[in-house]
Parts: sequence; C-alpha cells; structure tokens
Amino acid sequence: MEMLDRANTEAFGNPVPVKVTTNLEAKPFIVVTGHDLYDLKMLLEQTDGKGINIYTHGEMLTAHSYPELKKYKHLKGNFGTAWQNQQQEFDNISAPILFTTNCIMPPKDSYKDRVFTTSIVRFPECKYIGEEIDGYKDFKPIIDKAFELEGYKEPQKMQGLNGGDILTVGFGHHTVLSAADKVINAIKSGELKHIFLVGGCDGAKTGRNYYTDFVKLTPKNTLVLTCACGKYRLMTWI
Repeated sequence: MEMLDRANTEAFGNPVPVKVTTNLEAKPFIVVTGHDLYDLKMLLEQTDGKGINIYTHGEMLTAHSYPELKKYKHLKGNFGTAWQNQQQEFDNISAPILFTTNCIMPPKDSYKDRVFTTSIVRFPECKYIGEEIDGYKDFKPIIDKAFELEGYKEPQKMQGLNGGDILTVGFGHHTVLSAADKVINAIKSGELKHIFLVGGCDGAKTGRNYYTDFVKLTPKNTLVLTCACGKYRLMTWI
C-alpha cells in the first residue's frame, strides 16, 4: 500500500482538499473514467490549449485533488455519478468517453460510437487506444471525436449522487495527519467524542444503504474516516 501511494504522490503530489463541480460548460469535452492517472495526464497534455474540457467520471473523481493534475485548467469537473449508472448517464452523450481501468457495461447503440478504451479495457465494436513507443499513447482519435460531437450547445446543470452540484474531495492521509493536533485538542476538550472508520461500500441496488445510513446516524461530535469505495457515496451526502 505504501508503494502504491508513493507511485501517485511522487508523480502527482499529495492530494489537497478541493471542490469539484458536476456542471458542464458549453464546449467540446471528453469524459475519462477509471483509475489510471497516467492515462488522464497524457490526455490532459495532448488536449492542453485545444479548447476541449476534460471531465472525470466514477473513481477518477479524486484526480482533481492532485496538484500536478489540477494545474491543467481544462480539467473542469466531474460528469455523472457512479460507474453502475453509465448506461443511463452516457445515453446520447455529446462527447466521447475514455475507459481506462474501470468496469465497462455493454454500451448502448446511442453512445457506442463514442466509447474509447485503453489499457486492460476492451469491448467489441469500441475503439481501442494502445501504447506506442515507451508507453506513449496517441489520443488524437478521441480528440477528433470530441470536436466532431461539439459538446452541448448550452451549459448543463447536473447533480451528484445525493443531490447538489459541488463535490469535495482530497482528504487523503497527508491532509488528515496534518490536522492531527486539532483532532487531539478536540478530543481533550470533549468536542470530539467518537471516531469511526467506514471501510465498506453500499450496494448499487436500492435499499443497500447500510454505510450511508450509519454515517447519518452518528452524533455531531463524531469524526468519520473512510477508505475504499465507501467515500464516493458518503462525500456527496456530507
């Protein structure tokens, strides 16, 4: 785990808290889903200054908190909600989608022509972008598709998983530990009485909300830490 953490933080910096919008501007854009920050960085480099916005999706949301990625001004926000809603949210989308290392559900005919995959993700009839020399990937096909589709004609106001159009991410271990003195003082003063670690994840089906319901029931003098996928649902509610 320490080695995996180092791979990200040494390349992209320690995550910092940042607010991310779910709204879309009226211009060409590309949606990037999955976990591969290196693929995202390559795409950001190749689209820099071209008039294309980049939006994250699913687990790629946390990319906004890394200093070396958030410095790209065209990394604008987050599209949609959870990966399991992709068939509904990508329906007739006016932009291409890049699947890096995320779960791909059978694309509908309404957006199959704008699905691009890379790395370990492939799907029949969808365009695959492979590696060239020294790991370089040429994202020109998906960039051309973004210009062809042109994006939405008007700005789009979209909501997150639990409502609202602003998500706050970036509370990694570096940020949490930097506030250790405040947490200790809050415990000593009695302001903070409970600490819970939520390491599970609610299910996609209706009614499978155990962890969200648990957090909602915690007293106000509680600190809730998360790990794994549980954070994605909880942070949009908190």
